[in-house]
Amino acid sequence: MLSFSELVRVVGPYGGYKVASALTRNYPRILMYHRFSKNGAGGFLNQDTLEKQFSYLKENFEVLSLSDAINQCELRNSHAFRKKPIVSLTIDDGYRDFYEICFPLLKKYQFPATFYVATDFVGEGVWLWHDKLKWIIDNSDDISESFFLGGREYSKKYWRDNKAKLWRELVSVMLRMSGNEIEDILDRISFITKVQPSASPVSEYRSVSWSELREMQDNRVSIGGHTQTHYSLGHLSEDEVKAQVVGCRDHLNQELGDLKRHFCFPNGQPADITEFAKAEVKNAGFETAVAAYYDRSGVDDRFSISRHGVGENWFGFLKSIWGIDRLGAQVLNRNSRFDWGQV
Repeated sequence: MLSFSELVRVVGPYGGYKVASALTRNYPRILMYHRFSKNGAGGFLNQDTLEKQFSYLKENFEVLSLSDAINQCELRNSHAFRKKPIVSLTIDDGYRDFYEICFPLLKKYQFPATFYVATDFVGEGVWLWHDKLKWIIDNSDDISESFFLGGREYSKKYWRDNKAKLWRELVSVMLRMSGNEIEDILDRISFITKVQPSASPVSEYRSVSWSELREMQDNRVSIGGHTQTHYSLGHLSEDEVKAQVVGCRDHLNQELGDLKRHFCFPNGQPADITEFAKAEVKNAGFETAVAAYYDRSGVDDRFSISRHGVGENWFGFLKSIWGIDRLGAQVLNRNSRFDWGQV
């Protein structure tokens, strides 16, 4: 018996995609991107793949800003039939490879996009904490003493023998910590590995500058908020949540002008998106907030909007944009929720 994905592979090119598109025509496909490179190194999205995706979208879809896409969705009770399904492009974090690789293609294809930045990261700012952890691990040979985290002992032997999975294991635990706890762990690991990161990120983890953000904002890129420091809002105190949201908003307005903006929850899984955090985002004046997964709720909640992750897999891309994943969420209760601890 064919699996769901195998069935889609068979019938998709023979009208299945068009049927799925018609059934989900009132659902905007909000696509989620992160990192880009010219050759696909490091697992980043290859520039050629990105252009292939944009060319396909240009021919078959209507690519709208996030504001326009959501507003059109809220008019779905009207009887107007759209000739093409709607797609909106969103990019997380604030890395400079967006400016170098994705932004030129956005201009070439005349696409709007939303770029969510962690404001303390921009320019010569702080490291994103998960990048600092990865850099320390990648540049370490050993640890001077064992330590415990998340109920596991990280011995010297375990550290040496499991370098490939250390980062994912540690991230899965640290995501559930407060900002102060995360920074304490980073300092501890830096000390016992004898690896000291620079004050600002090295080139691989470099952010955009504020001047580059101003340039992009003048060219159909909406600059959204992604907190100040990229800690999960689901594991901070109420005062810390408010400080992260309001501080991010104020920094954006100070540097880029007081405009309507969108918000993105760091990590973006259900545990990271509390009702209190959503209320604070709304109270701060953000138009919407996006998650980092999709489920059957779709875009019904403007402050926990479903998104579809995009990578190198072409079939996965087609399933997202033609509405197959949306149908799977509605009919089969499929979702793309993610747990680092299960990887």
